[in-house]
Amino acid sequence: MNVSSERLFKRIIIAILSLLCAVLILLCVILGVQNQRCRERLGGSAADPALADSSAQPLPPEVPGWQALYPELYADDTGRSTVNTDKVAYLTFDDGPSARTPEVLEILERYGVKATFFVAGRGDAQSMEWLRAIAQAGHTLGLHSYSHDYGQVYASVEDYLADCDALNTLIYDAAGTRPQVLRFPGGSINPYNAAIYPELTAEMLRRGFAYFDWNVSGMDTAVGGASAEEIREAALRGLEERRVFLLLHDSAGKQTTVEALPGIIEAYRAAGFSFDRLTVEVTPVVFGYVE
Repeated sequence: MNVSSERLFKRIIIAILSLLCAVLILLCVILGVQNQRCRERLGGSAADPALADSSAQPLPPEVPGWQALYPELYADDTGRSTVNTDKVAYLTFDDGPSARTPEVLEILERYGVKATFFVAGRGDAQSMEWLRAIAQAGHTLGLHSYSHDYGQVYASVEDYLADCDALNTLIYDAAGTRPQVLRFPGGSINPYNAAIYPELTAEMLRRGFAYFDWNVSGMDTAVGGASAEEIREAALRGLEERRVFLLLHDSAGKQTTVEALPGIIEAYRAAGFSFDRLTVEVTPVVFGYVE
């Protein structure tokens, strides 16, 4: 091979090597772009320990901050919603205790009836004594509202929990028991809690409470007052129900409710109903969600 041929051969070799280097560089660029796109789709990078380590655990989901509030505000939901008995009337009294409470308790004792009292936050000595009397007689004490100020209670989930916790503490201090059941002021769905009721009901269920609405009302909060006979007639509209969750009140001004109570008990008993108190085991009646 002469000198000219040798130089030409070397040039060809150099050109081939240069081409191969260019191809390799191009492949590296293409692979790098594809790798970057994969990382972007996965939301991480090759250097991300969570991706590099296949055994890494996923982060837990975030939860609302209110779930960490008021660690004493929990109930024991063992056996939740396991009792669903026909022909049972559950008498419930909201907004006490008051001077009417001893009168209601006397009637219930006379007829051998157990009931449920969804109470408000009254911390004077006499009210605390009435709360103790309710518990000692074997009735259920349930949460209703400490302030019963709808605007305040339903301002937010946090405000509702603060109200419940204050009442929960009051009941425990008075009667030595922590409620397991509750009734939302105005019911579980009302114009005041329309923006937050799904969160409210979900949070109280998460905390173990059973909440109860009603399917019969004594209409004893009618404007202008209701007579004992009107309350009795309204209350007995539940005689055709399979189970009765009767809403009554034992606030101070409900004297006619007290007067109507014996006739209500007698009529339901004559129709074959028994009476019982609410517990977390009772399958509740609740208002339907608004679509």
